[in-house]
Amino acid sequence: MVEFEPEFFNRTLLAEGLSENTVREMELEFSKNGFVIDDEVLLEHLINAGLDMSSIISVFSRLGLGKATAVRMIEIRQKKRLGKLVEIYNLEVEE
Repeated sequence: MVEFEPEFFNRTLLAEGLSENTVREMELEFSKNGFVIDDEVLLEHLINAGLDMSSIISVFSRLGLGKATAVRMIEIRQKKRLGKLVEIYNLEVEE
């Protein structure tokens, strides 16, 4: 679980190209939980909002969650989704 100031959270999402409506919806969900959100829930919201992997990694980095956390979570999610036969060896991100 992570906690953010709502204004910082909103600015970060808007800077990444999310629409104001999408940001408001995420803020509403965020505010229901006392401005605390689980990183996996945040990842799911960002994916559902249509962000690509590099944008998600950027959001996690800007929010202070770190690139490594985003990459690890995306890898785990892909492995679950694609099954045990898939092995993701390396994902590099350049700024």
